[in-house]
Amino acid sequence: MRVVLIASVVLFVVGVIVGLIQLWLTLWSPELFVKIEFTIGAIFAVMVAIWFTRKEYCDYRRQRNSSSLDE
Repeated sequence: MRVVLIASVVLFVVGVIVGLIQLWLTLWSPELFVKIEFTIGAIFAVMVAIWFTRKEYCDYRRQRNSSSLDE
């Protein structure tokens, strides 16, 4: 679970760096830059969704198996 969270942070940082590089150096055409940013953003969103779903499932499983709620 920690790997997915770290990968999400790395993708966010990569997206910011790509945006700054495009702002200052204009390495890509505007169309290619938008495609790159959308791709990074989509992968980032999928990674965050996987992390959140797994976290909620682990919390649900821990609460279901815990006897602390029964007392």
